[in-house]
Amino acid sequence: MKRNLAANVAIAALPTIFSTAVLAQDVEAAKALAQQNNCMQCHGLRNDKDGPSFLKIAEKYQGKATAIDELVKHMTSGAEVKLADGTKEKHKVAQTMPPNDVKQLKNMAQYILSVKPK
Repeated sequence: MKRNLAANVAIAALPTIFSTAVLAQDVEAAKALAQQNNCMQCHGLRNDKDGPSFLKIAEKYQGKATAIDELVKHMTSGAEVKLADGTKEKHKVAQTMPPNDVKQLKNMAQYILSVKPK
């Protein structure tokens, strides 16, 4: 019984372990994509600028099953956003190479969602 319980716990933890490892391998690619698209001009990692910080975005979507898809849609739709000073403008559409690479966009969304307070 104890052996089965331990095995079941270990097996249940595998997706978490592997998804974290995969995410860790792609952090630099996500940071590079954010830099190429000038995301950090409006978003700070943990501090708001004209737009919300990545941390605030991560907290907003915490536990939401559709978070990655919603962030990808936001990054690619050019929707109107409200800035810190109350003005509105269209959000810049994230560009990837090759164009519209959903895998890269999802990786960047995962990176944003992974930001934690220090």
